[in-house]
Amino acid sequence: MNATNSTPIASPGESTFDPYLIIGPVVLSALVNASFFGCLVIQTYFYYVNFAKDHRTIKLMVAVVFAMQIGHLIGVSATLWNTAVSAYDDPSKLQVFPLATDATILFTCITGGIVESYFSFRLWKLSKRLLLPLFSLALCLVAQCLSLVIAVFAFSMTSVAEFSVNQNTLITVSLTSQAVYDLITAMGLVWYLMKQRSTALSRSIIERLVLWTIETGLVSSMVAILFVSFFIAMKETYIWVGFYGIIANVNANCLLASLNGRLVVRNLANEALRRQALISLAEGQRNPQSVVMNVMRTVETPLQKYDELA
Repeated sequence: MNATNSTPIASPGESTFDPYLIIGPVVLSALVNASFFGCLVIQTYFYYVNFAKDHRTIKLMVAVVFAMQIGHLIGVSATLWNTAVSAYDDPSKLQVFPLATDATILFTCITGGIVESYFSFRLWKLSKRLLLPLFSLALCLVAQCLSLVIAVFAFSMTSVAEFSVNQNTLITVSLTSQAVYDLITAMGLVWYLMKQRSTALSRSIIERLVLWTIETGLVSSMVAILFVSFFIAMKETYIWVGFYGIIANVNANCLLASLNGRLVVRNLANEALRRQALISLAEGQRNPQSVVMNVMRTVETPLQKYDELA
């Protein structure tokens, strides 16, 4: 706890109550979260249709993450109802979140642990080294273990304002660790992917993988950074609550985007092989099949290293 912090925190029931900074962020967060959940539904369907041969562990992981997001959506919706309806005539009711809201912390923690463990494992499979994957996994454990502790305290909170002050250190360290994890893992994946480039054909595919890795890593890390920034600077508002409400769905969508992106990469490789075969035929090659096999060997190694979890 941060007992030495003497900064006055205004509760929602006091005269400083501002609906634009208390109700607004919660409503906006619920709408954005619902949109992300819709994207997750589509991505989950797409995954099971196109990757039915994936290892059962990965398919189970996707199912668990999706189940967590159903619970998370219910919790966020309960927060929206409590903020915009139940507390409509009495802002003092916003001093304590309903139990369903506290449960969203638990769902966020479980989702984050699964997603981050998967990317750490993928980093290890790609790099074949232990140091960086173990360091990223340690950051994951720090972030999610602290989130579990925060969830326990949340269920017994009597005031959101006091909770944000008392758990200031735990919340800040937890989300900062997650942001650092996202950046380190993304940079690690990019580094080892770039080392797989050997030909012009493999470079085009690897560069697409690098772009997706940077995008997914930056999205999740930026949400965590924004949460920590607003939590530190504006505890008296619920802007930080709004950002926290979408973290779980952002992580889940990044996971499914990474899994589903393999199909696009495979299509790119197949298209490149067809182009190479046509070029060989146009140049009058006597045995274009051997050329195609050589091209296949060129791209097979980096694709398998990125996709070998399937």
